[in-house]
Amino acid sequence: MNVIVSKSTINGTVVSPPSKSYAHRLILASFLSGKRVKIKNVGTSKDVLATLNAVKALGASIETYDNYVIVEKQNLINGATINCDESGSTLRFLMPIIPALKISATLTGSPTLLSRPNEKLIECLTQNGAKIDEFNISGELKAGTYYIDASISSQYITGLLFALSILDGESKIVMLNKVVSSPYIVITLDVLKTFGVNVCYSGNEITIVGNSYVKTVDEVCVEGDWSGSAFILALGAINGKVTVNNLNVNSTQGDKAILQILKDFGAKVSVNGTSVTVEKSELKGIEVDIDKIPDLAQVISAVASYAKGKTLIKNIERLKIKESDRVSAIVNSLTAIGVNAKIDGNSIIVIGGNHLGGVIDGGNDHRTVMAAVVCAVNASEQVEILGAQAVNKSYTEFFEDFKKVGGKFSVNI
Repeated sequence: MNVIVSKSTINGTVVSPPSKSYAHRLILASFLSGKRVKIKNVGTSKDVLATLNAVKALGASIETYDNYVIVEKQNLINGATINCDESGSTLRFLMPIIPALKISATLTGSPTLLSRPNEKLIECLTQNGAKIDEFNISGELKAGTYYIDASISSQYITGLLFALSILDGESKIVMLNKVVSSPYIVITLDVLKTFGVNVCYSGNEITIVGNSYVKTVDEVCVEGDWSGSAFILALGAINGKVTVNNLNVNSTQGDKAILQILKDFGAKVSVNGTSVTVEKSELKGIEVDIDKIPDLAQVISAVASYAKGKTLIKNIERLKIKESDRVSAIVNSLTAIGVNAKIDGNSIIVIGGNHLGGVIDGGNDHRTVMAAVVCAVNASEQVEILGAQAVNKSYTEFFEDFKKVGGKFSVNI
């Protein structure tokens, strides 16, 4: 599906999509707790559906209703084949969980997903009792000290935390090298503590007590997603005024940093309870380090393209191993519509300027597509975005919400 976006004046209110980061983790914690848990506001993103289908394949009962699901672990299934689709979280969380459950399973997914780096996670797991041949996983993990390179993905740490939470005894994760995307680790700890798991994070070590799902949790609710909402909020900063409801300003989600980033750009930002409003103002270039917030890189670049002067987006190296090479995607998307953008070492430089019409290839990356819409909202000519269906990975209602706030587009199937 290709979408053609026309210049739009933004004015409206939407409800934030559910946080897929929280949804993944609440589904897994509910399953591993062995209790019957109602999870509200799960949403319909492809990534979250992959995790729901994964726990079902492992032996969970899944009851699906209009705005919630009920998850309950029943008899474990040995030898399952689990399709992770394009979800890196599903794949990397399950890799340690499977041998912790003392079963075998085969993980499959898109070629792009299966090509993402997992060598350091595999090395850690095989040193501690797992058997991994390609994505055929078996063996038996035991409590102990796990050394893991934390410089590639925080998903490695989350997978280990879930696995160690169900083993007998106390374990320790020692994170080697620079810890990246640490807010996502904090989200995992928040979810585990909700279920009563005894866990302590200090320095580069996390200590976790196995079999400590001691709280009776009957119902949880997935909070609003700062990552997806950032694109809607950015529309207001560029060309109008927009309000997003159901956002927790005290969230552990690192991507709530978009509030301060938009303020730094010069946008007018106000918060009223769980409602966030962003209004257009004169934008100026800034410097921003995305080391802890890599999922904001594309929306930051889109806002930067409308900011006067130079914006420097620093620490971009890991963007190359996401759903796509997001470094190239950012530069190619901006230059395709006439914006001056280039790579400078471990940074991207964007010079705000006139936006011409053109064609942007979404590259099967949901964030590239959403950022392209933000870039197109005030362009002088229409912008066609190829492969716009990629938004379904995280934000299935994105184009509906874009329309609700005044966005103009047509679909070219």
